[in-house]
Amino acid sequence: MLTSDLVRVRRSKEGALTPQYLKGASAERLLPVAAAYVKILEAHVGRSRDEIEAALDAIPVPARDRVAALGLRKVLDDGCAFEVREGVDAEGIRREVFAAAAAAHRSLEVRGDFDRAAVLGEVAARMGTTVEVLEAGLYADLKGAELLQQFTATAPEVLRDRYNLSLAQSILLKATKVTVKVEGETAARMRRLFRAARFHGLLHVVKAEPGGGYTLTLDGPFSLFDQVQKYGLRLAMFLSAVLPCEKFEVHAEVLWGREREPATLKIGPEQGLTFHGREAPDTTPELSAFVEGFRRLGSRWSVAAGERIFALPGEEVVVPDLRFENGATGEEVYLEAFGFWSRAAVWRRIEQIQRGLPVRLILAVGKQLRVSEEALGEDESSEIYVYKQTLSPRAVLERLERKG
Repeated sequence: MLTSDLVRVRRSKEGALTPQYLKGASAERLLPVAAAYVKILEAHVGRSRDEIEAALDAIPVPARDRVAALGLRKVLDDGCAFEVREGVDAEGIRREVFAAAAAAHRSLEVRGDFDRAAVLGEVAARMGTTVEVLEAGLYADLKGAELLQQFTATAPEVLRDRYNLSLAQSILLKATKVTVKVEGETAARMRRLFRAARFHGLLHVVKAEPGGGYTLTLDGPFSLFDQVQKYGLRLAMFLSAVLPCEKFEVHAEVLWGREREPATLKIGPEQGLTFHGREAPDTTPELSAFVEGFRRLGSRWSVAAGERIFALPGEEVVVPDLRFENGATGEEVYLEAFGFWSRAAVWRRIEQIQRGLPVRLILAVGKQLRVSEEALGEDESSEIYVYKQTLSPRAVLERLERKG
């Protein structure tokens, strides 16, 4: 993500934000700069961060493009792997050198000169090393001394696309609410989108539109009281899951500037944003571990990822995470996991079940949400399973057998 000082955006009197994407003439001016940056990083694997920064600074950049160029460098830096020098006790070296220097200063005569080389030579001899190695390790634990261990070269055009996407994502970090409307997509694509929202742990509501398509309403990080930064990053990463859709509209309400004034951001296909990475997995590691554990139980119930979308008129869409099938009777039961969600979202689903849901559903609810399993009566086909840390395959099997 770009830091706030690198986010180039214009704000209208009405509060509409217009990101200054690299397009047209600005892109043409900076593509050669981007290519030069990539070549420098390729040539500097194994070199220090300070050396790399000096080489990048030497590339001429037009004054009007300085902030954008720094943004390109930030995007490149996010893709680099830096490490501290191995086997170097920088703190120990500094302790020895500073102690020796202090002793040398105390022993100086009034008009004596401090001999830095002599002090370093003395410490190097005592530590069994050379002056060159000693000086190299003196501040080896500082950020500027970190060594570039890995860098994957990328085309300048791809770097431009990553910058543009990062610019939009950086604005979403300030969101209080994000609405995503998607039309004309296959059920498979929509399931991937819904699962991406779950994978990133986003608080969201999905509704089917009367004319077709779906609307996702997501809480933004600035609507929460804690975990703002972590949640904001998840929301920003979710944008990459929306971009493969052909017809979509993202509308974000944000708090912008030092005064956090209300503003809006709109993103659609016309912005031409492109994601060059991998799409989010179809499931979370927790659910994958649960499925493996459930299958090891060897019951008559099979388990697989949920493939159906249950959309009733005027109701929130239900997108179960898992589907269980009884091998003897063919009965199907679905599971929807509520972990990092609000209690309000769970209660809305409970009320929806009570109004009538055409499917038997197990609501797996994290204990931290403080929802009782008795919130659904025994006469309901669906039920609530409250778990502490992780979903228990055996506990779910017991519930399947109890009403199966």
